[in-house]
Amino acid sequence: MLDTVTSERDDTRRLEALALYNILDTPSEPEFDDIVLLAGHLCHAPVALVSLLDRDRQWFKARLGFDRSEGPIEQSVCQHALSSPDVLVIPDLTLDPRTNDNIAVTSDPHFRFYAGAPLISAEGVPVGTLCVIDYAARPNGLTEMQRKSLSALARQVVVLLEMRHTSSRKDDLFRRQKRISSEVRAIAASSIAAQEAGGIGTFDIDIASGRMKISAEGCRIFRLPVQDEYPADVIYDFILPEDRHLPSADKTRADGSAMLEAQYRIVTPREGIRWISRRASFHHDADGRPVRMVGTLQDITEQRAAQARMQAMMELGDVLRDMEDVQQAAFDAAELMARALGATQAGFGLVDSLSETVMIQPDWRAPGVSTFEGLRRFRDYGSFFDDLRRGETVMIGDVTADPRTCDHAQALLDVGVRVLVNVPIFDRGRFTLLVFVHYQDPHEWSHQEVDFIRSVGDRLQAAIGRLLAEQDQDILNRELSHRLKNTLSIVQAIATQTLKPITQRDPIIAFEKRLQALSSAHDVLIHRNWTGADLKALVSGTLDRIGMLERSEISGPPVFMGPKATQSVMLLLHELATNAVKYGSLSNDRGRIAVDWKVTEEGDQPELRFTWRESDGPAVAEPKRRGFGSRLIRLGLLGTGDVDIRYDPLGLMVVMTASLSHLQEAG
Repeated sequence: MLDTVTSERDDTRRLEALALYNILDTPSEPEFDDIVLLAGHLCHAPVALVSLLDRDRQWFKARLGFDRSEGPIEQSVCQHALSSPDVLVIPDLTLDPRTNDNIAVTSDPHFRFYAGAPLISAEGVPVGTLCVIDYAARPNGLTEMQRKSLSALARQVVVLLEMRHTSSRKDDLFRRQKRISSEVRAIAASSIAAQEAGGIGTFDIDIASGRMKISAEGCRIFRLPVQDEYPADVIYDFILPEDRHLPSADKTRADGSAMLEAQYRIVTPREGIRWISRRASFHHDADGRPVRMVGTLQDITEQRAAQARMQAMMELGDVLRDMEDVQQAAFDAAELMARALGATQAGFGLVDSLSETVMIQPDWRAPGVSTFEGLRRFRDYGSFFDDLRRGETVMIGDVTADPRTCDHAQALLDVGVRVLVNVPIFDRGRFTLLVFVHYQDPHEWSHQEVDFIRSVGDRLQAAIGRLLAEQDQDILNRELSHRLKNTLSIVQAIATQTLKPITQRDPIIAFEKRLQALSSAHDVLIHRNWTGADLKALVSGTLDRIGMLERSEISGPPVFMGPKATQSVMLLLHELATNAVKYGSLSNDRGRIAVDWKVTEEGDQPELRFTWRESDGPAVAEPKRRGFGSRLIRLGLLGTGDVDIRYDPLGLMVVMTASLSHLQEAG
């Protein structure tokens, strides 16, 4: 019964978290698509999915190597990963009792291997997985690095979900999604065209002669005229000196020890630096000597750039999560962005649209490049502010030729800016943040790079907003705490003056201490923004304030109390502790207190059973007269009177029960 209720409660929390994200059945987005692409690449898996578990189905926000967008929840392997604290790895799905009868295992597509990292929301609720799947079993599972990479990428999925949840720019997001969908189709068409054109080049080197045959696509990659043969060293001449770790042609001819797989950078006149992947194998003669080296060549510049951008986004998540200073965070984010894009300068600025100025935060820049930091007027550098104010991304390939900047080009050239992109970031319809990236040399911007810059800007904007909101809330809490303490002090002063003629001081002292207990309860609530408190913290805090924590044993599961219950329980604990000090087990030198609680399922709803036990104190008996404290204890946790008080000669025992849902109510 308890397991069933717990499972239903977990399902409810998961569905509530998913509803807040508003992510189900949304169009594809490149940030999520990039993550499954990278997950499949890192784990060498043909299938990778961002899987979100709804009530009756699992839906895939992003997928690689899999056509279906959803599946029934009862056939979901990912549901088993939700309760896993780490990556769940199933080396062979046909041998695991949880999955051996799964339709995706027993019939098409015949999955055999699964690894899934849970997607844990900011509130600690698992909502799905980032998983990789293979058609072949993997007895060794994943490497340690693959496990860590899959977990890191899963955390980035959650960061993206949180970004979507906090963003208020729904109209802008809708327009971007439409454009991204168009770009995805264009990229897909371009990819197909590249494959049809033979995007992978081939080469065949005769080691004895040192001559190489290279395909037309191989010539295109190195921008060589297409011809039948070339000297084998012709490719070597293109490689950057610091990447020339490949063996020389002489060594290749001598022992065939050239690296079979390598990635290196080349320089061609028009395109500049590009990344090349080479895979090769040797053919040997009858005596085992290498006679030919045959292999493939592929331009992987864009793949490397995508990995660099993804790595920058992962590191940016760490920067913004721990952000305490806006300027330092802006500088760190700018450096990550510039390094990922190979730029000479990057940064952010806080915009004042009315004065048409921008306060540039500390910017990242390459050696020898002047800073843009400080207050700048947009009009000093051209007329592109009008485009930014309309929400348009400004991309200028040459500041001396573009009509928006040509009349002010020298001001930009003086600080090393030849090429620029400015991305405006809006907050509730207001142009508030500028993201900029500069190059000293010509550069052709891709849509992926612009989307990357915008994503960095969006995340920084959200993080700044969160930090400012937290600062405002902290100020409000401190002011509220101050005013409340003043009010309670006034109440205490009025009571003291009003009750001054009364000679019996014990009731007055008891009243003051109860008022202090109420003040302590408000302090706890204010520090938690009036959301409530943990029961263990309330118990230990009460016993610590009377100096008896070391004589107490406290045990019980984590239980969150709502704000109303917090105040009631604090007063109740104060009465129990005070009575123990005055009359019970804490009135001598050896008595002890044991406090424990548990959640039971005896009724229709879960209940909290709270027990206070005293031992090794003086003999106790039921009091003949009941004061306010006794009546308060008999009211129980929520004033419902569900209390069992036992005046055992060996020590007082109080057992109280209350509905858990009522204890956790917000008000």
